[in-house]
Amino acid sequence: PLAAPARANTAAAAQQPGQNLQASDALRRGRDLLKRGKSDQALPLLETALRLYTQNNSLRGLAATHDALGDLYTRQGQFPRAVPHYREAFEKFAAADKRVDATAATADRLTGTTTGSTVAKFEDSDFNSNLMLAKTGEALFRAGQVSESGATYQRMSVKRPGGAVSKVKRFGGFGGFGGLLGGGGAKADVASAAAGVAGSAYSIQQNFEFYRQSILYATYALGLGRVAYHNNQLPAAEKHFQDALDVLGSNLPGIGNVGQIRRFRVAARTGLGDVAIRANKPSDALKLYTDAAKGATADKRPDLAWPALRGQGRARLAMAAQERPGQKRVKLQEEAVASYREALQTIETVRQGTVRADEARTTFLATTKDVFDEAVAALAELALASNAAGGTLTGPSLNYAAEAFRVVEQGRARSLLDMLSEGGAEITEGVPADLVKRKQANLERQHEIAQELSGVSLTGEAPKDSVEKLEAELEKLSVEYDSVENQIRAANPRYSTLTAAQPLTLAEVQQRVLDDQTALAEYALGRDSSYLWVVTKSDGALYRLPGREQIERQIAEFRDQIVPQNLRRSVVELAGETRGLGGDRGLGVGTTATSGGNAGPFVKSSHALYQTVLAPAAQLVAGKRVLVVADGALNYVPFEALVTAPDGTDYSALPYLVKTNEVVYAPSASVVAAVRAQAGAAQAGAGMLVVADPVFDLTDARAKSVPAAQPQTDAARSNYSVSAAVADITGVKETPTAGFRLSRLTGTRTEAEEIGKIARASGLAPDVWLDFDASEANVRARDISKYRVVHVATHGLLNTERPQFTGIVLSLVGNREADGFLRTDEIFNLRLGAQLVVLSACETGLGREKRGEGVIGLTRAFMYAGAPTVGVSLWSVADRSTAELMSDFYKRLLTKQSATSTAALRAAQQQMIAGKRYSAPFYWAPFVLVGDWNSKT
Repeated sequence: PLAAPARANTAAAAQQPGQNLQASDALRRGRDLLKRGKSDQALPLLETALRLYTQNNSLRGLAATHDALGDLYTRQGQFPRAVPHYREAFEKFAAADKRVDATAATADRLTGTTTGSTVAKFEDSDFNSNLMLAKTGEALFRAGQVSESGATYQRMSVKRPGGAVSKVKRFGGFGGFGGLLGGGGAKADVASAAAGVAGSAYSIQQNFEFYRQSILYATYALGLGRVAYHNNQLPAAEKHFQDALDVLGSNLPGIGNVGQIRRFRVAARTGLGDVAIRANKPSDALKLYTDAAKGATADKRPDLAWPALRGQGRARLAMAAQERPGQKRVKLQEEAVASYREALQTIETVRQGTVRADEARTTFLATTKDVFDEAVAALAELALASNAAGGTLTGPSLNYAAEAFRVVEQGRARSLLDMLSEGGAEITEGVPADLVKRKQANLERQHEIAQELSGVSLTGEAPKDSVEKLEAELEKLSVEYDSVENQIRAANPRYSTLTAAQPLTLAEVQQRVLDDQTALAEYALGRDSSYLWVVTKSDGALYRLPGREQIERQIAEFRDQIVPQNLRRSVVELAGETRGLGGDRGLGVGTTATSGGNAGPFVKSSHALYQTVLAPAAQLVAGKRVLVVADGALNYVPFEALVTAPDGTDYSALPYLVKTNEVVYAPSASVVAAVRAQAGAAQAGAGMLVVADPVFDLTDARAKSVPAAQPQTDAARSNYSVSAAVADITGVKETPTAGFRLSRLTGTRTEAEEIGKIARASGLAPDVWLDFDASEANVRARDISKYRVVHVATHGLLNTERPQFTGIVLSLVGNREADGFLRTDEIFNLRLGAQLVVLSACETGLGREKRGEGVIGLTRAFMYAGAPTVGVSLWSVADRSTAELMSDFYKRLLTKQSATSTAALRAAQQQMIAGKRYSAPFYWAPFVLVGDWNSKT
């Protein structure tokens, strides 16, 4: 993404030196923190800069700060909140532009000269304003406001290098050099014009301006192309992509081989191929994609070839679909698979964590996830086609199915890395401090270069280095970054397992993960078809399931029955009114989720989902433990609550899967093997830690002990990460300004005290942290590696829209350093000795569980930190039933009534079902265990 600098406007600083220096410092520090992924710490500094610049009416300072705030929200995926800031930055740059015009006109009148083309020097708000429009257009597109995005791109006043101006510009070009670089329309004119200034005092400046002009035009053309493609306006999309390619494909003097130009060039070519595919011209598309792949190779950017290679796969599959069954069709399908293999290989070369990590999302129509999904589908269909008789996979069908399985596992690892990259996560636990410092310095310099190349211009200073020199330094830094990453992996096997994990093959899963009593059920949800692999120690099968949308509809119906509206607990209090249960309030005979109600509607939805997602493999999983590796919305389904027969109205008598099968979950099959190896090398703790009932806001009576010197603000509302997570989960997009408070979970205190009693009776010496002791500072600073079991009873926010905001809310009051929200990336940096971590009050946005990365990221983070098994609740339930289930679970676990945590939880759930009072799945089904079922506590 194009970034903005942190420099104060020099003219305004001269007028108000004190405040502008403070504003400049706040802006600089805020942007530095933003570069390191510390959005929650950057936000208050940027807001301070905004306030100070507003007081001084510093237009450029305000523009730069709004741009930084737009970047902050864009990086966090909050595109609707980024748009107003980019728009405000545009308005401020335009106002500053008028101020420059007025100054120039006054000078002209006094001196009788014309200075308009020189006043702006390199500081030209035309570029800045266009850049803000480009950012606004992209943010609107990614927010789903496609028509508004197109209208915004149309407002850009950009000059086609060597061609006509799309709108009349004030100086006739960037910084007054538009007449030199534009006009004529012929490519030769561009080359000769630029060559004419080579070696002059202005060559570096002109080189930069020509580069920026080209980047802006490409952004404009590609942006309009994406909008037209989205609207299925294929002729318009083709025209815009071709415009970009005509400009960028020419011999641009001095900049033709720099990174951004090459990236946009590949994107234009693949865009043309995508248009041809949608126009049902696969042969034409194949040629375009092949040219794009060759172009990426010629441009020495094979890491950018993956969209074209993916396109080749799509084109060949489309061509195969037009052929009759036979050798030609099979040959095209196999060639498509080969293209996907190559695309996947190039994806793994893309450097993660650098300034290039966002390339796919901001430039190409495809995403890397598309490649994994389509490759899996292509391989799975070949496997099914070569196993027409059904039954056990053998020969070619087994080979294709096994390769598809490995791609699914690889995709799971890539999804986690992408999630961490999106959130700016920095994994430092176990990494040598000097390598952390070198990595951060490298990234900061990469961001500085990106800023110099394509950030807003505020100072009026001409660039000191050419575009080519900065690009060369960027390439060198990228190579050095890879070297540092390799050194980190060598120094820290856990880090290597996370960032460079080699997914297990199907045979390796059978050998290293499964036992005779366990069957793996691994899912991949696709647009047209979904797939289920069921693997035992000695056998394996592949099943085709309905497409993603149909399965998601069934999941939504199932969840609506299992957690009906009248039983949904809200994590917040709005306008002082508590919504939801607030304990066991509202439960009684007649509600559909209680034992006194009619279970018929639940049975219908639950059995329908069972028939779709597990019944095809009923014989293979019969009587076995089922290891579920879910995908997408399936991550929020408790399989234990699926009913295997269509009849019944009594909740306690239903044929739940939990009655016949033990169920355990994992982010991927490969992760189970990794956590076992990690647990085998670690020394388990001996005690137990219980964390519960934190203080969420200053209206809590317990907050009276907070020193008066502490700012008296609503703690939750002032916490950027918490407010963003709550807004996603509740669906109240303006939650940060709606006067919300996180609801206190009073029942968690009783839960914690009861668990403490059980632990003491079992010979453990539990530590119970309540109130202000239930703090992030304690979790991060104290030695928690000494505990064998860690139980956390507080709001856990499973953010399905932006998984980087998944985390655990601890005390939000009385903090001096930490903000009280222990996010996924921070959990990665803990060091645990626990065999088991249990999170008993998690919330997710019911009905919005389209992605599984929230729960996957949270559980994977605890596993990386050292816990082989993690218990998590998929929704927050009533206090008394939760306390009963947790008490029974720990009695069985800690007194050795059950050998493993999974066996203990299953027995406790069965007991609750038999007890009738809480036999509805609403009470017992949300608690699932993720990780290694063999882990001993």
